[in-house]
Amino acid sequence: MAEAAQGRVQAAVESAVQGLEREQIRGMQGAMFRCSARCCEDAAASMQEVQRCIERCHAPLARAQAIVTAELEHFQ
Repeated sequence: MAEAAQGRVQAAVESAVQGLEREQIRGMQGAMFRCSARCCEDAAASMQEVQRCIERCHAPLARAQAIVTAELEHFQ
């Protein structure tokens, strides 16, 4: 009985994570890649400036992923 309940909880968590990924994370990934591409299109920027620009583009997604990971770890 406990195993069945654990299985239902696991399935619910996986479903929630998949929904979050599909509805939120993918959009953030798309925005990050578009932003990064714009950084690379700046022919006047130095290599370091482009790298910093790309890191700024990635920061919101990295924060979101860290929050999801921390919440899942807390839940476990």
